[in-house]
Amino acid sequence: MIYTIFLYQSHTGLLIYDKSFQEINTGKMEMFSSFFLTIKSFVSELVVDGSKELKKIELGDYTVLITSLSKVKVDMVIIADKEDVKAINKLIPKLIKLLQKYEQLFLSWDGNSKEFKKLDHPLTELVLTNVKDVKKTLLQSPEQMLKSIWARKKKLSEEKFENLVQERDLLIYKIENIVNIPSKLAMSQTVVKLSEKLRDEITFLKYQGEVSRFKNELKDTKFKLNYYLDKIKTSLNDAIVNLGNNPIHLGDFKNSYLNLYSFSTKLKLVKENEDWKIYRELASKLIDKDSLSDHELSEIIQTLLNMSNNVEDFLN
Repeated sequence: MIYTIFLYQSHTGLLIYDKSFQEINTGKMEMFSSFFLTIKSFVSELVVDGSKELKKIELGDYTVLITSLSKVKVDMVIIADKEDVKAINKLIPKLIKLLQKYEQLFLSWDGNSKEFKKLDHPLTELVLTNVKDVKKTLLQSPEQMLKSIWARKKKLSEEKFENLVQERDLLIYKIENIVNIPSKLAMSQTVVKLSEKLRDEITFLKYQGEVSRFKNELKDTKFKLNYYLDKIKTSLNDAIVNLGNNPIHLGDFKNSYLNLYSFSTKLKLVKENEDWKIYRELASKLIDKDSLSDHELSEIIQTLLNMSNNVEDFLN
């Protein structure tokens, strides 16, 4: 099976077009984004190294085939199963013939890769007609691919290796002992990068998953912040309407307290400083309203009603 075809501009090494033949859902693609970036980076390095004739590089059960198309000034890179090399070698002349039909498109490329979407249909049709398609994905054995790629890279010195291990382990310790989600996300992304340098595929892939998880947690927390922010104001307005002509201390602010408390709890997860405590204290005062004067209680309610409707304002 062919997993991916990359097309690079020969004289710049810039990626012009890539077409994946793998079945990967969006969540999986996002979770393993660094894995795919590692593959792309590796392939780019091969192209930059220069190749004017067919190259074959084996990566475990996979093969990377590089072909230079001098007429259109493009290097074509194919990642496929090693067992399919013979079939792909027969396919390559047909791919070259197809791509040469778009000679002017390649030679006049201005950096806009969207122009090459027109290749999707004819390229897919040609590949699926000539090479067996068993609906596999590189994600079935990412460890093997990473090991094979990293085995080709220069080894770190023992001192450098130990320093990176210490740096990474410290970050992992911090991730496990803090609550701030943006910090966890940033540190997990660094752990992924360090694990790549250390050629540790297990930690690399584990923290790829953590990066995806923290991104989802951050998105979910912002959604809930927005929800509680809206509920704070709605419940306060309802309480004021229900007061009628009664004194403000007779207002029922329990729902406002609960929503404000929940808002402060969620804000604590995404705000690096302690601004969340401001809203926690306001919630406490709201539930303990009998200890406040009418003026103090009115000021708190006005402060809450004047809160920004944009959650991002609380995160900056």
